[in-house]
Amino acid sequence: MSVREIRTEIIRPSRSEITALSRVPVASIVDALGKTGALSYCLRLQTPGLVLCGSAVTALGPDVTVRRAAIDLAQPGDLVVVAAGGNKERSCFGGVTAAHMQSRGIAGVLVDGMVRDVAELRRIAFPTVARGTTPLNYDYPACREGGAVNVPVDIDGVRITPGDVVVGDEDGTVIVPRALVAAVIAKTQAAMTAEDEKWWARRGQSLGAVQQLADTGYKII
Repeated sequence: MSVREIRTEIIRPSRSEITALSRVPVASIVDALGKTGALSYCLRLQTPGLVLCGSAVTALGPDVTVRRAAIDLAQPGDLVVVAAGGNKERSCFGGVTAAHMQSRGIAGVLVDGMVRDVAELRRIAFPTVARGTTPLNYDYPACREGGAVNVPVDIDGVRITPGDVVVGDEDGTVIVPRALVAAVIAKTQAAMTAEDEKWWARRGQSLGAVQQLADTGYKII
């Protein structure tokens, strides 16, 4: 990693758009995106019962000062994406940093790696998505092979551009490109309404699946 670049300005969706997406299940967003944008199942919500949702401020690499620069540049409603390369040996995020971020109105964190102090993260209700937990963290200060803030990063083959919206719940995590936010909100709301109406109309009724299978050649015994 040789990038050494700090970008201070990004274009964000509106706060109302982020609020709207926070109310939509991740599964419905993935459907609206044509089954794209979902991160690996290995990246899990470490704070059950919470929803991670905000516009992405990206930090490339695990260096502590680079990550702190991302925190400094994040605005209320943003979340920090730490592209730490999926390292599972050491954590690069914990409770003290989470409490500081929370005091600044930052909405949560997505770490492509490990975190620690998970009991504290849950106690203060700070939405956190990561690959897992370990008590062993990096030795600091650590200036590794460079780093960057607010550059596009790739996690699990999914591109995250600063200003994209990250949504995570207990099903998983999805990246909504900023340019598609309005369309995804409209599509998911329409689909969820249609789904509710369909199943309300079917309540208490047979789904007709046995007959459908018989019609396609299944032997019904």
